[in-house]
Amino acid sequence: MMEYPLTLQNFLERARKLYKKKELISREEDGSFFRYNYGEMYNRVCQLANALEELDVGKDDRVGTFAWNTHRHLELYFAPACMGAVYHTVNIRLFPEQIAYIINHANDKVLFIDSDLVPLIEKLKDKLNVKHYVIMGKEKSYDTKLEPAYAYEDLISGKPKNYDWPELDEWQTAGTAYTSGTTGLPKGVEYTHRGLVLHSIVAALPDMMGLGEKNNVLHIVPMFHANAWSIPFAATMVGAKQVFPGPHPTPKDLVELIQNEKIDFTAGVPTIWLMVYQFLKENPDYDVSSLKEVISGGSAPPVALIKAFREEFGIEIIHAYGLTETTPLVTLNRPKSYMQLDDAAYYDLKTKQGVLAPLLEMKVVKDDGSEVEWNGRDMGELLVRGPWIAKEYYKDPEKTAEKFTDGWFRTEDIVVVDEEGYVKIVDRAKDVIKSGGEWISSVDLENALMGHEAVAEATVIGVEHPKWQERPLAFVVLKPEYKGKVTKEELIEFLRPKFAKWWLPDDIIFTDSIPKTSVGKFDKKVLKEQFKDYFLKSE
Repeated sequence: MMEYPLTLQNFLERARKLYKKKELISREEDGSFFRYNYGEMYNRVCQLANALEELDVGKDDRVGTFAWNTHRHLELYFAPACMGAVYHTVNIRLFPEQIAYIINHANDKVLFIDSDLVPLIEKLKDKLNVKHYVIMGKEKSYDTKLEPAYAYEDLISGKPKNYDWPELDEWQTAGTAYTSGTTGLPKGVEYTHRGLVLHSIVAALPDMMGLGEKNNVLHIVPMFHANAWSIPFAATMVGAKQVFPGPHPTPKDLVELIQNEKIDFTAGVPTIWLMVYQFLKENPDYDVSSLKEVISGGSAPPVALIKAFREEFGIEIIHAYGLTETTPLVTLNRPKSYMQLDDAAYYDLKTKQGVLAPLLEMKVVKDDGSEVEWNGRDMGELLVRGPWIAKEYYKDPEKTAEKFTDGWFRTEDIVVVDEEGYVKIVDRAKDVIKSGGEWISSVDLENALMGHEAVAEATVIGVEHPKWQERPLAFVVLKPEYKGKVTKEELIEFLRPKFAKWWLPDDIIFTDSIPKTSVGKFDKKVLKEQFKDYFLKSE
């Protein structure tokens, strides 16, 4: 076979040659829409590459993005990588200190910033080592304290609409992203061209995300988070129509785009689907019938939500799992063709993370390193390896030694695997509750609580206990119409038939909101710190 490099250049050229008429749509900061096609997108990517070259961006230089989901961000996914540089998506929801650390640690030479986010970077400008700033939006000039600063549209205007792409090594770094920093400083992950290409091919397979040219794709997953699950690359590869919701999208914006652009493919975290569901319930006149399924990741979607989407709107929630270090797809959950499932078995299956993606390997190990049986009961830590799994953290040997052992990546997720190979996360290693020498899954308790009709959100943490080492403490946000009408005793009784007595939370705290991380997950470390003495004081 030929030695042929797997690079993103192939996706870009394929889109130009085969799908140049296919439409891409992007909502601008003023609410208007920018519409163009893959042919014009290719021209703008070339103009951007020429502009970056004039800013002295060369091989392996980092080009940062601090931006929402827009067509300009898509152009930045391709131009730096295809010219031999590296795109670096910076998470806009991190703390200012983390943002400054990430930009400097990656050594971003140029930083592209959406116009409404400029004030955040202006506050950090004295801490940053960036050489050039580019402000993105439809205008050709912006007032800013950043210098030197350029407007994106002015920067690329008049540049040649062709570019002599260099021959790249498929092992070359194409992009980088940082973990959301739930513990300590965020850690950098580098993505090679080869890894991104193979990931895109597998993600698009029918038994995975099932993405093709016919699809109309709405990008809800933030493009600053784990390559937007690499959906922009896969969508470009297959020539799908792509729709970008732009800055600060609301549930109304998303639902209108689904209706107006006949969206039939999208993905997002469960908190997004909860908000979309609530909006649709309050605004039943919208037509979302084009959407038959959505991909959900980040955390397990509640069974009640899966059931509501399926029964009320005919939309299947497809559960996927991955991490920043895994590009991110590791598993995806679709029932196998021969499975005969009643409703109870079906919804039980849907709570699982799914089966391993092709080309990856996994093993589940106990503390002593021995592998657990695939019996749906025995717990262990999930380890993975494969062509799009990181092998190290960028410039961080200490963390690399912790998480990468003998060619495997330690996910720190505690899982069980059933006889069919379906993985189910029972907890994060740091969140599993160790009570009286036994493990309790906070995730199972959370899912059960969210199955109660009155519960909007729920999370469970392990809190130090003088007798049992740790005990479960639950936090519940009630739906507005149920506030003051449901007691903690009622919720405990709701859980009682589902769990052993010693699994039941020792207490339930009602709250107006649960703290969340930058990517929308429940931030348990905040609650653990705030309530660390809860059971010690009560004794």
